[in-house]
Amino acid sequence: MQQKELKAYQVGNNDIVAHYSPQEARAWPIDFAGYAEDDIELAEVELVDDRRLDLPVVDEEGAQCGTLRADLASATEPALLLSWE
Repeated sequence: MQQKELKAYQVGNNDIVAHYSPQEARAWPIDFAGYAEDDIELAEVELVDDRRLDLPVVDEEGAQCGTLRADLASATEPALLLSWE
């Protein structure tokens, strides 16, 4: 049986999650972050492009924390990769 590949999806305006499909990525903040079912439309979920995967992630203090691609590669299950307000 072939294992599904995790991909990075931006969900709404504030979250990037690793998941297997846009539908499952949409469900992540609803299931784990307390969003209401109608807070996020499927149209608000988009695959993160290669350019964004390779940009350095910077924390609140301005320190570089690697890239989304590195975080995605180390993920072994669906997870929140990045969130901001």
